[in-house]
Amino acid sequence: MSTSGFWREVGYELSKLKSQKKNFVAAGGHLLLLLLCLFGLWSRGSSFMSRNLGRFDYGVDPSMFLDGLFFARAALLPTFLVLMPIFVCTLAGESLAGEYQDGTLKLYLARGRSRTRLVLIKFTAIYLFTLLFSVYFGILGLAVGTGVFGWSDSQLVLMNSRALGSDFVLMTPWAAMKGYICSVFYFSLSGMALGGVAMFLSSIFNRMTGATVGAITFYFVCYIVDGLPFADAVRPYLLSRTMDGAFVFWLPELPWGQFTANMLLLAAYTTVSLLLAICIFGNKDIR
Repeated sequence: MSTSGFWREVGYELSKLKSQKKNFVAAGGHLLLLLLCLFGLWSRGSSFMSRNLGRFDYGVDPSMFLDGLFFARAALLPTFLVLMPIFVCTLAGESLAGEYQDGTLKLYLARGRSRTRLVLIKFTAIYLFTLLFSVYFGILGLAVGTGVFGWSDSQLVLMNSRALGSDFVLMTPWAAMKGYICSVFYFSLSGMALGGVAMFLSSIFNRMTGATVGAITFYFVCYIVDGLPFADAVRPYLLSRTMDGAFVFWLPELPWGQFTANMLLLAAYTTVSLLLAICIFGNKDIR
């Protein structure tokens, strides 16, 4: 079948995803997250900034750094490291197992269509759907933050301890905006490494619940192990660790070595998971 036929089927898969109301629960969860973060920063924002930045002598009020971009960044990590993984696991976990459970998979394959092609079509559609949600989450967080807290000419980005020893980075609004946009697209790509794992599980199970719960469990086990003090040997290879690699976009200079290593590991997770899904699904007895 031609390339145009491939994209036509991707469009059909997208229309199916769009028609399922449960796939928009994540949007409601994200809105609730923004409202709670908004209330928290609005009520205690000044004390939060003073507590975290008071030890540095800026000669200015630390609360001046609390603006729309700061709020958007504050909501970024819980959105893409908690909500989005659950969302992706649900989409990809249902992709094959859900159709098997509903009995529509046998009808589809009865027309002599390639099973490998079906896996690739569904994976592509899931990524595009995830990308749309990622962009929406990024824009909404920025819009809400800017509408409430306004815009500051100086951006202060709080860093975690692993970010090459940096506690914080001062940058211009344009540099902060570039980091924010790059982070949103990085998270959309990194999430699909988990989507590949969920699709692999979806090729094994005959019910979507098993695949979805299995993928979510895998992710949060990685997330928990990442925080253990004795997990140094495995920490660099954990999927959750690599998915949280967008911090590189907030450094004064992009560490290309770290960025390349992150992308290669994500590609390895995605490729191996998809190949396993294709092999298992290709030999599965569809009843």
